[in-house]
Amino acid sequence: MKVLLVSLTLIEFGASPDPLTVLGQAWDQWDAQHYLYLATQGYAATGDARNLIAFFPLYPALIGVLAAAGLPARTAALLISNVAGVVAAILLYEIARHDGRERAAFRAAAFFTVFPTAYFLLVGYTEALFCALAFGCVLAARRQRWLAAGMLGGLSAAARLTGLALLPFLLIELYAARHVLHGVWRAIVSPLLILLGLVSYLVTNLIVLSDPFAFLTVQRQHWSHSLAAPWVGFLDAVRGLTWRVPWERLTVGGGEIAGGIAAYATVILSWLRLRPSDAVYATAVTVMVTFLPFWLSIPRYLLSMYPLFLLAGRIRSGWIYVPMLGLSFIALIIFGLAFSRGYWAF
Repeated sequence: MKVLLVSLTLIEFGASPDPLTVLGQAWDQWDAQHYLYLATQGYAATGDARNLIAFFPLYPALIGVLAAAGLPARTAALLISNVAGVVAAILLYEIARHDGRERAAFRAAAFFTVFPTAYFLLVGYTEALFCALAFGCVLAARRQRWLAAGMLGGLSAAARLTGLALLPFLLIELYAARHVLHGVWRAIVSPLLILLGLVSYLVTNLIVLSDPFAFLTVQRQHWSHSLAAPWVGFLDAVRGLTWRVPWERLTVGGGEIAGGIAAYATVILSWLRLRPSDAVYATAVTVMVTFLPFWLSIPRYLLSMYPLFLLAGRIRSGWIYVPMLGLSFIALIIFGLAFSRGYWAF
């Protein structure tokens, strides 16, 4: 998948005197530019850059570390994402295999790698890093390695707000294993580590804008994010089908509607077919990305919804799974190339 997307992009920009540089710039779209700015310039207290406080600190901090070691910032961002994307796929496979379903594990990981928004595992976004950390937390909890689970969960919460969905997940896993816990401190420290990841972000807000919750105001005033009933965002997406330009009808309209439906379907099926901890994680993530007045990027957020892929891996009928995989791959190529051209693609 990576080779094909890179090859197609190189074909498009191959006439450039420096196609590799242009290739990197082609993937440097939308939020990727914000992360590069934060990695090289840091957070700002004034001007338009002040609004970048809405972005969590872990990913730009890692880019900055590699850049300080001499690697160009854009290259560092792509390196982190591509390595983390591979790690995430492996961890997802291991999560599914932990339930004793070898073939289901392969199908789950395969669907993850060709998911319509899986190109975000290649570019300078937090998706790959977050998935690797979150899936690592889940696998560590499955294996009852509570300290590792807490640490990875804390890093997840320092990378994205949806990392907090790992807190109820971990609490349920701990409760299920309460009879074999070696020491009460494990049940206390692990969840606290996840909260510590969020605290690192609140401290960043405090240092930069003198208010640990400044991001809430910025999210509301600049990014149109505030708490709202899920049908508010859904109806807004439906209305967008009537007035937006054709491409945005597909992405901002239809894509967000399809993503929201997929999220809620995953929640329902998770409560019916998966562990309670998996279901509560899916529920928490869905609430975080749909209880907004304006639905945006839900198909991208679905990448971190590991229960979705566990459920897909359990589809035994080749007549259903193979066409689903093929259609997903086609969508991946279309959206990935559109993203490289600067079109909004979640």
